[in-house]
Amino acid sequence: MADDREGTRAYMAIAVAMVSVSFASILIKWSTSPPFVIAAYRLGLTCLVLLPAMLWTRGFSEIRSMGRKEVGLVLLSGLALTFHFGLWIVSLTLTLVSTSVILVTSHPMFVASVQHFLLKERVKRAAALGIVIAFAGVIVIALSDYEAGSENLLGDLLAFLGGICAGIYFLCGRVVRQKINVIPYSFSVYGLASLLLFVSAVVAGDRIFVTSDRELTLFMLMALGPTILGHTMFNYALKKVRAHVISTSVLGEPVGASILAYLLLPNQVPTIWILLGGALVIVGLYVVLRRGYPEADDDLTEPTL
Repeated sequence: MADDREGTRAYMAIAVAMVSVSFASILIKWSTSPPFVIAAYRLGLTCLVLLPAMLWTRGFSEIRSMGRKEVGLVLLSGLALTFHFGLWIVSLTLTLVSTSVILVTSHPMFVASVQHFLLKERVKRAAALGIVIAFAGVIVIALSDYEAGSENLLGDLLAFLGGICAGIYFLCGRVVRQKINVIPYSFSVYGLASLLLFVSAVVAGDRIFVTSDRELTLFMLMALGPTILGHTMFNYALKKVRAHVISTSVLGEPVGASILAYLLLPNQVPTIWILLGGALVIVGLYVVLRRGYPEADDDLTEPTL
């Protein structure tokens, strides 16, 4: 009964996260700061918001007690998140929001393969079919940008690579979250990624001291919405839900982001091919989430690495 309640809460967290992360690209496009600065402040302010919870729950003690394997995976997760945000935010300057967001969330096949063969967590045939359908939608969208020019294609490539990094981030979280609570895990990963992004901004020659009230407000909204209610809710669900389900659920972001971009941003009208690809993504997402719900204790076993 307790497992049933925890599983239900995990899927409720996924639903909240899917809506919350849809606002990320809009807030980023509204910002005038360089990509590395945006990502660094977003994650840095998230850590600031999480700090009271870290102190209240003695999260720092939990971090200090992590074993060597957990520390290594947290470092890898933070590095992957750094590249994920860096590559994706740059891609948003080169291609449409709808295209960038769909491609950056195209990691389920990579995640499912690693999970199946390395983590020894069997991926059901129906879920695999859903992943293939969703990825077919991603391919349709990418091909639609072929005639748009090299700049769009570079943006597509950066977004896709950022998606692979997101997959590594989710896979690491799936393992570490079996041992570490969500607040100290998220705080550690966000803090490391924020530090690396600030360093990247300095190396790139960006001005890292932001004083604009408008920019700081946008950064805080990114921290509270897409990160606290988005990424952190995904991290919460990783303890009870397999990584390929979380990874595929992120494919709901392009749908919400595309609608918001059409309504709130100029020159963001998706083509018929992007709409077709988005429809395939939605169908694939439905199949994976419908078949991915834990139906037995077998679905809640800890991953091995």
